[in-house]
Amino acid sequence: MELRHLRYFMAAAEEEHFGRASDRLHVTRPAVSQIIADLENELRTPLFERLAHRVKLTEAGRALLPKVQGLMKDLDVALAMVKRVGNGNSGSLKIGYGSLTLLNSLFRDSIKLFRETYPDVHLTLIEMSTTDQRRALADGRIDAGFMHFGPSRVLSRKKPSISVAAQDETVLDWFKIQTGTMGVAMSNDHPLAQKKSVTLTNLASERFVVVPNSSASPGFGPLYTLCQKAGFEPTVFQEVQTISTQLNLISVGMGVGLVVTGKGFAYPSSLSVIPLADVEYPTTFILGWVKGEKPPTLDRMLEVIKLLL
Repeated sequence: MELRHLRYFMAAAEEEHFGRASDRLHVTRPAVSQIIADLENELRTPLFERLAHRVKLTEAGRALLPKVQGLMKDLDVALAMVKRVGNGNSGSLKIGYGSLTLLNSLFRDSIKLFRETYPDVHLTLIEMSTTDQRRALADGRIDAGFMHFGPSRVLSRKKPSISVAAQDETVLDWFKIQTGTMGVAMSNDHPLAQKKSVTLTNLASERFVVVPNSSASPGFGPLYTLCQKAGFEPTVFQEVQTISTQLNLISVGMGVGLVVTGKGFAYPSSLSVIPLADVEYPTTFILGWVKGEKPPTLDRMLEVIKLLL
C-alpha cells in the first residue's frame, strides 16, 4: 500500500464519483478506478458500491474514511512543520554570549526582534566566554556564539590555517558585526574621569584590574607590552575571571581597566570610559559558528542582525 492509494480513496469517497475524483487529483478516471481496485484487493474487502452514475461507500469504506481523513490532516500538519523547520521559521537555536556582549545594544535589540519575529523558534542563550564558546561549538553544545577578539586573533576566510579555530582546530565561519578599539574604565570620581581622552602614560601610577583570559581586552602579555611601549611597568592589582566582575571592582575604586569601546557599547553609569589616545588595539565583534554547520534558524538570526546594523 502506498500513500497515493489513501489519497485516491479519500478523494473518491468525498466526491462519491470516480470522475470528479480524477479531476480533483489531476489524473485519469481509469487511474482512479485501478488504484481503488488495488486497495480493495489488498484489504480483501470492497470499499465502494459501483452505481450507475456514482459510487457509494460500503460499511467498510465508511469506517475507513474518517481514519484516512485524520491521517491526511496530520500528515499535512507534519509537512508544514517540516517546511517551517527547513526554512528556519521553527526549530531551535542555542547561542553563546559573554558579559562583554551584554554591554552591546545590538545584541539586546537582535535578541528581542528575533523572538518577536520567530516565536516558534526555541531560542536558548548560554553565558560563556569567547574561549569557552569555541570549545562549545566544537562539542555541539551551541549552534553559534557572539564572540570578541583582539588583534592577536587574525580573521581570514582566504587562508584556513589562520581562520578562527577552537583548540581542537575546529574551523569556524562568522559574520563580522563591528570593529572596536580600546579605552580605559574608571570610577566616576577618579581624577581623570572628566578627560576627553588619556594616554597610557597618564595611567603609569594606576592599579589595573585585569581579565587574564579575555580574548578581546588585553591580558597580561598584551597589557605589559602596551605599557612597556609607553615607558612603564603596569601594576596588576587584581585578576578576575569575567569582564562584569572587572567592571564591578573598577566602579568601587579598586583600580582601572582597559576595555573595548565602539558603536553600541554602553557601560554602567557608575563608570567612566575614556578613549585611549595612544593605543592601537583593534577588536572585532562577530557571530561565529562551525564552518559548514549553519542551521536554518541561524540564517534567520543573521537576517535580523543585518537589519539592525
